[in-house]
Amino acid sequence: MRSLQYKIIISLILTCLMNGCLGARSTVPTHYYLIDPVDYPSLSVKKDTPLSIEIISLHIPQYLERFHIAKRISKNQVEFSESHQWGENLRKNLLRTMSRNLSQLLATLDIGTPLNRSASLPDYRVQIHIEQFELESNDKVKLVARWQLSSSKSSKPLGVFSAKLQGEKTIKKGNYEQMISVMRKLYGNLCERIAKTILSQEK
Repeated sequence: MRSLQYKIIISLILTCLMNGCLGARSTVPTHYYLIDPVDYPSLSVKKDTPLSIEIISLHIPQYLERFHIAKRISKNQVEFSESHQWGENLRKNLLRTMSRNLSQLLATLDIGTPLNRSASLPDYRVQIHIEQFELESNDKVKLVARWQLSSSKSSKPLGVFSAKLQGEKTIKKGNYEQMISVMRKLYGNLCERIAKTILSQEK
């Protein structure tokens, strides 16, 4: 009798294990993303020697420092994805991409950053503050940023500038690849605006 009971119990346990009722669950693969540089022609730079630029700092909100990609589901609430994450620290990714974008736009290799200092005395220094950069509840990507420009020739800032950019495309639910593509485009637009504020000082 006991032998039959044991066989029934073992059979039930095996059935549960096969059906996943003991906590076994299928693993969902994690997808990783980066904001890569944008390919665009350089802007008109009228200077005998290439400009030297120093990106002093690039700040992002603390909630964006997480590897899990954030999206806003209401005005005061954000949601983080478990299976869609940044391939590296977002601030470092944006800093490196800003450097490469400005290098291409301004036709110069002399771009210093906190990650890669330049030995040259910079013609211009820029500080960048990203205030918002995520998918909003209306399923469109929004980027809000401001930056301060200064010159090595003067201790006073040359100006503080800002930009509010929003993607035109409505992102399909759960389509993170489409969302990152729009984020890359908006960030490239921001880099272009920063480059133009630098060139406006050369006139």
